[in-house]
Order: sequence, then structure tokens, then C-alpha cells
Amino acid sequence: MPVRRRFNQTGPGLVFVTTTVVDWLAVFSVPDAAHVALDQLGSAIRHFDASLVAYVLMPSHLHLLLGLRGLERLSQFMQSYKILTSKRVKLLDLDEFAGRLQVKGRFRLWMPRFDDLVITSDEQFKVKIEYIHNNPVKAGLVSDAPEYAYSSASDWLDGRPGLLRIDKELSWIR
Repeated sequence: MPVRRRFNQTGPGLVFVTTTVVDWLAVFSVPDAAHVALDQLGSAIRHFDASLVAYVLMPSHLHLLLGLRGLERLSQFMQSYKILTSKRVKLLDLDEFAGRLQVKGRFRLWMPRFDDLVITSDEQFKVKIEYIHNNPVKAGLVSDAPEYAYSSASDWLDGRPGLLRIDKELSWIR
């Protein structure tokens, strides 16, 4: 399998990231698994001194708008997040998914790669934040974006704090 070359940018930046569960399994429809994934995301944000601008944890994937003081650390951030989340989710009782999370005899939660797009304009920012927040509505999980608990939509659209602290001031650039 060819290795994808990461972008060659350094310095501060805002990046849209998507990562997916193996075979698009809806593991995060299990509340305990969703809480583990979000708790670990908060830990990774603090550890890497990153800024979480927007997020949505869907049943089978995660979208982020992530501010980094050094874009060159994105791969390290994602690798750490995915490894630690996998270790914690593996400890949960996920009987309905247990056999399907085994790949070649080993537990695997995430697909090996992730997708990223460095945000370079206000228009891109608007498109991606709307996409993130409307994802649960489009999927039929809720009728109004702020109703979805595993998202930053309530922070951005209603001013109510969600499960993770959101950086609306874009402090990662300072």
C-alpha cells in the first residue's frame, strides 16, 4: 500500500481533519465509546497545545477544525490520538462490534490514515464549519445541529458550551 505524503507546511495553521473507524462501523453510537473518544480528544488538544475550533464525532467518523501552532505536528497529533483512543475503546464492552474490529487478529479501531485540508480562506472556514455542524442533521441523527451532543454546534450556534472547550478566538495563531 503506498504511503500518502503529508503536506509540507510548517508554522501555525488551521486544518480540517477527518478520520474514520474501520469499515465505517458505527462504534461511536455506543455512548461509552463516544465519551472515550471525546475525552481522549480533549487530552490530545491539551498535550499538543492545540486549539479545537470545531468538531463532530459521528457514529463512524470524526471531523475536526484544529488549530496548530506547528502544522508539522498534525501527523503526530493524529497518531497519538488514534492509538490512545483505540487502547481505551478496546477495554469497553462492545460485543456488537468486537469481531469486526479485529483486523488480522489484532484490534483496530481506526482506518490507518486520515484526510486533511489546510484552511486558507474565510470561505473555506465557513464551508467546513457548516459541514461539520450539519453532518448529524444530514445523517438524520437530529433535526437541528445544536441538538447533537457530540459536536461543537451548540457552542457556535447557541452559545451553550458543549462537551469540549472550543476556541472561537483562534488563539492557536498567537
